[in-house]
Amino acid sequence: MFRTPLPNEDQARLETLSTRQLVGFFESCLKRGLPVQDPGLFAYAWGILFSRFYLSAQDLVAEMQLEGHKPGIGDERMLREFIRADCRNGGQFVLRVIKKGGMIDRAALIMIADLNDLAGIEFEGTTAIHILADACDRIIRPLFIRRAGSRLLSKVYDKRGIPAIYTVFSLGDLNQEDLMAVASVFSEEDLKNTRSRSGGGKDALTVFDEVARSVRSHAPLDRHTFYRPLPPKDTGPGDKA
Repeated sequence: MFRTPLPNEDQARLETLSTRQLVGFFESCLKRGLPVQDPGLFAYAWGILFSRFYLSAQDLVAEMQLEGHKPGIGDERMLREFIRADCRNGGQFVLRVIKKGGMIDRAALIMIADLNDLAGIEFEGTTAIHILADACDRIIRPLFIRRAGSRLLSKVYDKRGIPAIYTVFSLGDLNQEDLMAVASVFSEEDLKNTRSRSGGGKDALTVFDEVARSVRSHAPLDRHTFYRPLPPKDTGPGDKA
């Protein structure tokens, strides 16, 4: 029978810490001004911290949009600075949370981080914004789109010169809420002017229209979402109406 590997000694120690001590774990590293020496351990602590308070990513997002949420506004500012410092040093902690963390971990990262900081992280020919766009599941993806905004999604390019919004459009499980989130941060003109850095390929509005038609075939879009409907079928004299 396969068993879940037991946590190592350091991870086991983290699980015994109080919430205040967990916050202090991040704060002490920030005050020392050193790069994160063990990004996996800090990512593990991040998961413990937020999983203690929230049963799901939806709960976390709903409460963190209110004043007085856990772990407290002062701690949130400190954690944001911790993330910023990690981004300046290559973003190993951030990448670990994105790639290995759970839904709650990524939702907390999106809610707390200044996503502009993540734009500077490059990894294997892409950026943390692209990686996060790909990693977000459909529950927190609309939140990511809205918090990233049009500038990060259209002006942060991977090594191939592809903006992050195309990573969003390439996902196979996009739905109405995702498209509404895109429409809330992009104007039609913004999308029309967004394309690869080389200027080649389809503009983002064309891709949005294609995705919207695909989604519309399964669920109707909100009337405020812009898309170009398919042209009416040309019925000849011999065709039935």
